[in-house]
Amino acid sequence: MARKKLTLGSILDVMPYMKIAIDEQVDTDAEGNYLVNFGYLRVSTDKQADEGYGLDIQENKVVTYCKSMGYKNLVLFIDDGYTGTKMTDRPALAAVMAFIDKFNDGESNIRIDTFIVPRMDRLGRTLLGTLQFIQDYIVCAKDAKQSTINRNKEDINFISVAEPACSVSPNNAQGKFLLTLFASLAEYDRDLIVRKLKDGMIARVEEGKWPGGGMTPYGYYYDDKADTLIVIPEQAEKIREVFRLYIEEKMSPAKIATRLGFKGEKIVLNILKRKSLTGCIEYKGKEYKGLHEPIIPLERWEEAQRELENRSVNRADSEHLLSGLLYCGECGSRMRYQKWNKYGDCKIVCYSTQKSTRESKPYLVKSDSCSQERFWASDVEDAVAEALFEMSYLANTEDTKAPVYIDPFEAIEKELKGIKSKLSKLLDLEDDFDDDILREKIQTLSSRKRELERQLSDEQTRQSLQKRVDHVKDTLRTLKETWPSMTPLMRQSTCRDLIEKVIIDKEKGISIKLKLHSFLMKKEEVGTI
Repeated sequence: MARKKLTLGSILDVMPYMKIAIDEQVDTDAEGNYLVNFGYLRVSTDKQADEGYGLDIQENKVVTYCKSMGYKNLVLFIDDGYTGTKMTDRPALAAVMAFIDKFNDGESNIRIDTFIVPRMDRLGRTLLGTLQFIQDYIVCAKDAKQSTINRNKEDINFISVAEPACSVSPNNAQGKFLLTLFASLAEYDRDLIVRKLKDGMIARVEEGKWPGGGMTPYGYYYDDKADTLIVIPEQAEKIREVFRLYIEEKMSPAKIATRLGFKGEKIVLNILKRKSLTGCIEYKGKEYKGLHEPIIPLERWEEAQRELENRSVNRADSEHLLSGLLYCGECGSRMRYQKWNKYGDCKIVCYSTQKSTRESKPYLVKSDSCSQERFWASDVEDAVAEALFEMSYLANTEDTKAPVYIDPFEAIEKELKGIKSKLSKLLDLEDDFDDDILREKIQTLSSRKRELERQLSDEQTRQSLQKRVDHVKDTLRTLKETWPSMTPLMRQSTCRDLIEKVIIDKEKGISIKLKLHSFLMKKEEVGTI
């Protein structure tokens, strides 16, 4: 009686990432194992398909090759949308590895006879990753010198359709060399693409263009023709309301999310922190002026950052006016509010004087012998508030420097744009002319460009500090009149806006270090242009 002809469909469970391409017959070896041919295809993006790397093109090349060689079966393993820089996290390639492992462990009788790829870079985009895969899963164990997991009794026949001279055979030195060479070229080609993409992206953002349509911030949509963001009016109104509720009404992100219909407080926090809403582009740790229209003025965004900073202080006793601002004048440790009686009155105590803190949080203790006293919180708060009222005179101090009538930022930016334009033209000429004068001009312009970029950064810092100084002065100027109408949370937030620290000393009393002084010192360090 004739033996029943075996097909792939009768011996394989086909998963979503698998496709049977040829299914005429499955032969067996002397031990009764099924001899199956595996093909592997991969694309990482839709763009690759547009550039001739599409899965249909890869499949056609592999199937055509297999038919020309007379292969009677072929199952394709397909990774659609997976990078070639990682050999892990690819379901189809992981399945190939699993088939090899199970056969070597005696758990399966499906033996891979030939492993085919359309070209080397489809298997991997890194030299070491590709070669390690071949060491671990393709060559026989006795030749896999750099593998601790290979248990193959013999080589799996390895074919790259586009590079047929490649070989894993130990007797084919030229084939092994070419395999290494093409694996290297796959990585080199990827590195060139990445470099071009990075350079192109930097050039885009320097021109103020948004870096692609992905990750478009809430409040905008991406116009691919204009290469910039366009404001969505109804979303922009929501964003402005987020900032108003957070800054003026001191509302929590969770409550803002509930009121405005966002899914959670994380979305609100992301909106508050996103500087691109001010019209800039943040890319790779640097900031560029964008072409898109701002939704929030820079001053408003900075105000929100100060409020975020203030609220980020440990909130364990956050209802108290001076939480997070109190320091011991004797040992330098932080001080905290401690409930003192059943009426809710509190005293302010030094962490170093508390035995429980020394045992549970020793990092808060500066001295084991601190003799700081305890102070009624209400007395300290009243004294601090009164001291702040008396500091209103600081708001009337004038800057003695001559007024600047031309915005330095605008002037520097204009010159920098001109320098970049000239540099670009000269660099294009450099490829065609070997000229010392040309190189000297390029060097001079490059040096001036670096100097202007430094000045621009300094001026941005100086203007930001000036805005913070102005904000503190404005707050101090009207503090005594506005204090009675403030809620406890607003008073607390105002204190954190104004005060860097409150130092309490049993001999010298209370001293207040204002943030204003720190801002002015930093401003002097930066200087003016």
